[in-house]
Amino acid sequence: MKKNFILPLMLGLLSVLPLYPASYTLDDLVTAMKSSNSELLSIDEEIYRSHLDTAEAEGAFSPTIDLALSGTYMVNPVIGPVTIDPSAVSGLPDLSFIPGLSFDDPLSISLEMDPGMVQGQLTLTQPIFTWGKLSNAVKLRKKSESIVRTGRINRENQLVSELEARLDAIYYLEDIFSHLDEIEEKADALVKISERAGEAGAIIDDDVLEAELRKREVAVTRRELEGEFTSLIEAVRTLTGIDDLSAEDIIHQPDDEIVSSILSHTKDELIAAATSPSVLSLQMAGGMEEVQEYAEKIAKGSIYGLPDLALQVSASYGGSIGDDWSFNDSWGINLTLALKTTLWDGGGRMNDVKRAASSIRESRIDYDSACREIEESVSSAYDAAMLSRERLSYLDMQHELEESRLSKEKEGLVIGSSSESDVLEREISLLECEIERAGERIKLSENVHTLSYLAGGAGRLPVITDGTK
Repeated sequence: MKKNFILPLMLGLLSVLPLYPASYTLDDLVTAMKSSNSELLSIDEEIYRSHLDTAEAEGAFSPTIDLALSGTYMVNPVIGPVTIDPSAVSGLPDLSFIPGLSFDDPLSISLEMDPGMVQGQLTLTQPIFTWGKLSNAVKLRKKSESIVRTGRINRENQLVSELEARLDAIYYLEDIFSHLDEIEEKADALVKISERAGEAGAIIDDDVLEAELRKREVAVTRRELEGEFTSLIEAVRTLTGIDDLSAEDIIHQPDDEIVSSILSHTKDELIAAATSPSVLSLQMAGGMEEVQEYAEKIAKGSIYGLPDLALQVSASYGGSIGDDWSFNDSWGINLTLALKTTLWDGGGRMNDVKRAASSIRESRIDYDSACREIEESVSSAYDAAMLSRERLSYLDMQHELEESRLSKEKEGLVIGSSSESDVLEREISLLECEIERAGERIKLSENVHTLSYLAGGAGRLPVITDGTK
């Protein structure tokens, strides 16, 4: 009897393999976002429809072929046997001299219609000259498709920047939570010290209450940040399409180089890079002007008195359904060269041209407005980022001061000039400074990633060196 070793072997392997949860780096999350983000998937469908519009416009150059087939069965045909009475017909010649021929009897003439009929027609219509309407329609559709594709890339870049900024915020919030845990422990110790001192009459009740309030403040801060943390995780889930993503699954550390890279440029340099015509958002705005220009050309091609020329070839066949169909059928081929134009429609065609010209002017206004909005956004994000960097510099100095004060308090505790509560107070102040620094880094990250997106990344920015290269 053979033993099955497969199942025990698999169970043994599972017993020794570590059961780690799924982990995602920034690249993993970006890959998931590109393939699963609902907004990007929706844009992909828009691209598909736009491509179909382009193919349809190109197909207008090809001939249109129509086929019509019909079959008819008549229960009571219109034409049946016909009988002619010679006496009722005047003007017949006298042919009585011919032996065997007599017009005295009624004549029966068979004109009976076959009840079954079949008809068919094949028509081919080929546009020859349309004053550029077809070619400009193709150009319009191609440009529209290009704008949608550019919009997809632009939106993807924007979402990547948003994703990275949110991951940075999650990282710093986790750091804040760890500091809050330490503060909470030290606040508990401080409360206990204050309660013991209060029972001994060494401090007043207000000092005990202040220690309790310090502990409650930590709880309130934690509650506020937990709501923000949950919102960040939900936002990352929405961005990536990973519904069961948790903070423990994310492997990410903020990139400090992007901060130094972006802020090594002046505001004017960033504005110049962000308002360059090569920026994707401005490419889209400029492309809309081209689309409206093609629309104007199409409208001008339909103006009064400009005829469209087309060739039409049609082949038709008709006959009865019966044994003698080959003697009753008919066919024909027609060649038609047609000119068609509108001479007047109350001014509608002229208004189409004017509307197209108005749309061109509007697209130019939209382009200028987009440039101004980008400039304002860059200026605002740059000022906020520089403020955050200055505040971080200030907090770094404050952190050094708190560390120095804590060191002195610990030295004083050894020699008896300081108390344990004084040391705890300094440790809490140091941790609060750490929390404040982490919060400021969240603001800095958000603004720097905004600048990176608006300016198109470091690839378009001028290179800043110290002169050694």
